[in-house]
Amino acid sequence: MDLFNILSKGARISKEQKNELKKFAAEPAKLDDHAVDRSLNFFAAPQKVRKTYVEPELKEIEIQNSSQAQEFRRLNRVKVTGDAPLPVTSFQDLRKWNLDSKLTRNLAKFGFEKPTAIQSESIPILLENHDLLACAPTGSGKTLAFVTPILQQLINLKIKTENSEYTGPTALIVSPTRELANQIYEVAAQLSKGTAIQVALLNKKQITKLRNNNAGNKQKMDIIISTPMRLVEGVKEDLYSLGSVQYMVLDEADKLLGDEFVHQTDEILTFCTNSHIVKAIFSATMPSNVEELAHTVMTAQPCRVIVGHKEGAADTVKQELLYCGSEAGKLTAIRQMMTGGEIVPPILVFVQSIQRAKALFHELLYDKVNVDVIHSDLPQNQRERTINQFKKGDIWVLICTDVLARGIDFQGVNLVINYDVPMSAQAYVHRIGRTGRAGREGKAITFYTNVDVETLRPVVNVMRQSGLDVSDWLVQATNKRNRRDKPVKRTRISTVPKVFKNQERHKNQVVQGTKRKQDLLKTKTS
Repeated sequence: MDLFNILSKGARISKEQKNELKKFAAEPAKLDDHAVDRSLNFFAAPQKVRKTYVEPELKEIEIQNSSQAQEFRRLNRVKVTGDAPLPVTSFQDLRKWNLDSKLTRNLAKFGFEKPTAIQSESIPILLENHDLLACAPTGSGKTLAFVTPILQQLINLKIKTENSEYTGPTALIVSPTRELANQIYEVAAQLSKGTAIQVALLNKKQITKLRNNNAGNKQKMDIIISTPMRLVEGVKEDLYSLGSVQYMVLDEADKLLGDEFVHQTDEILTFCTNSHIVKAIFSATMPSNVEELAHTVMTAQPCRVIVGHKEGAADTVKQELLYCGSEAGKLTAIRQMMTGGEIVPPILVFVQSIQRAKALFHELLYDKVNVDVIHSDLPQNQRERTINQFKKGDIWVLICTDVLARGIDFQGVNLVINYDVPMSAQAYVHRIGRTGRAGREGKAITFYTNVDVETLRPVVNVMRQSGLDVSDWLVQATNKRNRRDKPVKRTRISTVPKVFKNQERHKNQVVQGTKRKQDLLKTKTS
């Protein structure tokens, strides 16, 4: 018998050995001490575990008089003006307003155990139908502060008007960006589970659905969440009416009442014709001019709640300034940080413009950094996909413009890099507010060069308000001049040598000259 025949018979395994192999295959594999777990799922929610809901015991209301409320506000650095009710220190204290059991259940189910300072004040105010002007740091829970009372008020209205016909949405929540609108919708959808409240997000899909419906078959939407332009577009097309709106929220109001959105916001206010409408204005920063404008659209004496400082950053964010000398120095600095292991992802990098975002993306991509870019020129589905990948930890570094600077809740962001200095204190506070959220510690580093000293004053002021030491020479230099009305002219983000840039420019000029000559010849011959 030759060697081939011997080998082709294979190995013989006894019945006992087969049973041992089956037993081994059935056991779960055990990793040794050197195995690496995938611990980069920074943002994803934990796996759902079915739990039997247990109704928590009702506690005594801790704040029972104005002196106790004053002490609570002093400890939490809260300033309240107007005819505001006493704050609450737990969600169980809301039993005074007969908080719906399903809402209470959902708050516990989704991990909302204790109200934050802004929630303690805002929820009772809105439950008593007062207009509200609220300012609190980023990551302090403002979304829950207006979603919870609105849902409760709509549940009460549903009970009173159970058999009446649908006349239109009862509540309206407006945000300046689609990403923030999506986030508000997710919170509202979670808290409204099990209730009869219909929450609608006005995106392209929803608008198309409304257009396809017959005029006499309007889709029921109790709460509409939208950006200004899409909301105005739907009203003008007669897809819905805002005349029945009784509760209106402007989130990130300093943006909505700013130059970019003020005309659309004014149109929305004119569409809401209900004379008894309750208005709530929320933001992380509230400049005096914006606050004056906000007062013109509210009742004579709205309740005003300020947590911390009107233009202050969260205490959980460690702020730093890094001098880089020039634009080339900034690129060198970020590369050293990425490759030197000094920083732990996930990281958000803010730049001044879309062009600079694209350029920095290509530079870091060349360095094999796990990076992506997001800006307003991208389609909405691509923006949503990028955000979801960043939340899952598939992307470690996300470069963006100010499109992500407001409201988006990335609880796991460890570092924010201001590659370009923001133009205002409000933009700076909102940018660095993407880290240090919900009590977590975060870090924000702002790169600056010689030309940035002129626009660094807002950043320096916010840092000093936060109790941070800033060198005297920098304070004096920023006090000399402050150009906030227009962006700084910056050189292009590129590591291509100047010689090659000139060659490329010369090549393009030759090509364009040749095309012009050919066009002239064609016109002459014709």
